[in-house]
Amino acid sequence: MSRVEDFIRGDRMPDIVYRTVAPEEDVCPRVSFRAGVACVYMHNERAAPHKGFVPVAEFLQRLARNESNLAVTGYRANGRQTTVSFNRAERVTLSTRLQAHLSTLRAPRQGRSASVVAFLANLMPLYTHEDHQGVWSARSLQDGTLVLPVDESEWDEERGIVRVLWQGDAARECFVDGNHIATLALERYVRLHGIGATEEAVAAELWFMANHFRFKTGCDLYLPQLKDPPNGWVRAGRKALEIGQGILTNLISP
Repeated sequence: MSRVEDFIRGDRMPDIVYRTVAPEEDVCPRVSFRAGVACVYMHNERAAPHKGFVPVAEFLQRLARNESNLAVTGYRANGRQTTVSFNRAERVTLSTRLQAHLSTLRAPRQGRSASVVAFLANLMPLYTHEDHQGVWSARSLQDGTLVLPVDESEWDEERGIVRVLWQGDAARECFVDGNHIATLALERYVRLHGIGATEEAVAAELWFMANHFRFKTGCDLYLPQLKDPPNGWVRAGRKALEIGQGILTNLISP
């Protein structure tokens, strides 16, 4: 996920552009620093303990929640102060990368996207959990790639799409089907934990883990050639599957 600092240029937030009333011009929120913390100024909260100076990180959280009556201060070209009101949605333009960031901030914890991220984060030692600026994410321990959830609540259907920052670089991000990343990760995970097992055992473990992935996320791995394991193994692994462990490869390898 982009850092808060990534959305600040000098004393402005250029990823937010507000078209003012006449005389019309494009204005961005003004940023000031209080005790080293980047803040926006909210005139209508000047009586609050923070005296109207709200940290940018908090402001973005509130923007992601579509908080009503949200407004910050900007300045016209002539130096005069003006109000950037987010109630006037038709006048506000958000950059694509900021929209992606906000989608991550408001992603529901119980959604498919968040479930895929949580599943990946449990695949130690390939991934680990990371609380990244208040959002639970999965960090690759191989190359630092960061996998974050997105908000799918207003889409036609939840597909388990995730936001990926390759090598953790916010400038190299994309949205992908979470089941594709999980397929690659699980195949490696099973082989790593089943070193010395037969290919038949590895395939059986993958079958159980694929079923567990479906149970935890509602999504399916992409394993079109994977066949059901022998019935005896299915019976042996049924109880383990119920508690989310699959069938341990060391139990079925020679």
